[in-house]
Amino acid sequence: MKKANSVLLTPVSLLALTLTSLFLPAAYATNSAAADALKQSSVSAQFRYRLENVDEDKALHNATASTLRSRLTLNTGSWLNSKALLEIDNVSSIGGERYNSTVNGHGHYSVVADPTGTDINQAAVIISPNQDAQFTLGRQRINLANQRFIGSVGWRQNEQTFDGVRYSQKVAGNWQLDLATLHNANRVFGPKGSAADLHGRFNLATLNWQLLPTQQLSAFVYDLDFDTLQARDSSTQGLDYSGNLSAFPKFKWQLALASQKDAHQAPVDLSHYYHRIDLSYNFGPFTGKVWQERLAGDGKTAFQTPFATLHAFDGFADLFLTTPNQGVRDNALEFSLPLNSTKLAVSYHQYDSDAGSQQLGSEVNATLAWDPTPQLNLLVKLAQYNADNHAVDTTKVWFMASFNL
Repeated sequence: MKKANSVLLTPVSLLALTLTSLFLPAAYATNSAAADALKQSSVSAQFRYRLENVDEDKALHNATASTLRSRLTLNTGSWLNSKALLEIDNVSSIGGERYNSTVNGHGHYSVVADPTGTDINQAAVIISPNQDAQFTLGRQRINLANQRFIGSVGWRQNEQTFDGVRYSQKVAGNWQLDLATLHNANRVFGPKGSAADLHGRFNLATLNWQLLPTQQLSAFVYDLDFDTLQARDSSTQGLDYSGNLSAFPKFKWQLALASQKDAHQAPVDLSHYYHRIDLSYNFGPFTGKVWQERLAGDGKTAFQTPFATLHAFDGFADLFLTTPNQGVRDNALEFSLPLNSTKLAVSYHQYDSDAGSQQLGSEVNATLAWDPTPQLNLLVKLAQYNADNHAVDTTKVWFMASFNL
């Protein structure tokens, strides 16, 4: 087994580094720049309560998770072209844990991956040598493109963040380069337990080109080298083209294509493709959207995206978090209707295998979001999965309330 890199960016050192950056300007309060940085510093809080119920057609008790996430975020102003960020999360259970959080030992319940605990969600120093460049050092949230490959999994109460260094640079006006070298992923299964962290060497590179004001082309390379999850060692390259035409602003598209091959210590050879064709049109009162997403598989291995915001893809029931070895094709249709501060969306998914011509299942998703005030958001959500040749019939229902201070 490979050992993780010896690095200084441990949770304790991240906290010390960030707190130093937060309070060091106070020692130089006579300096006008330091005083301005203190004045520009901000503290914010967010509280997110969620009630989640899971009903699976198998020999497990239905799960009911009642959890509250409390988040405190501190941002300093800029001093010597640098600023600091510290974000602390606490997830608490309200009314008992009648669910399997993956670490609480309640294996007789269905899984709701929201473990309780307190964690440093972000702790970073941000350095801007000029207006077109930025370094971020430490624990940070990273969302690339539509988060299909790299994301923060913001739906779960404990977010996914990364430890390492990220650099972004604007080039020649219409180009942007984004590079990151990371050594740990702080997963949604934390802050404690064997699955809380994934160590390794993860190198991410994205080049964005703003072709037109409404069109963007991205090229990316993601190289993942895990210490303990060698089955996911891979190199993924791809293109993502999204936008609309100024003459037809109601019609939008996203076209993505990627290839993935084994790398580093991967135990088996693999070579798979991914594509997404996403088309939407605004009909006035509502928007219609159709898409197909393919993650290829050959019956032995399949295209995997271990660091994606997976809840946003292949249905809210989360039954394709790991791509089955025969691959999956998601053919979906969605209608959304905004009404002032309310938005209703309904979608239908048909899942088929990429290899073997099997029907895997179908799913209906529905969401109703309401913002009664700028600080308060309410959400009701439903996922109904009907199994064919994958998993079991599953129903999930959520109620969520978020309040920002």
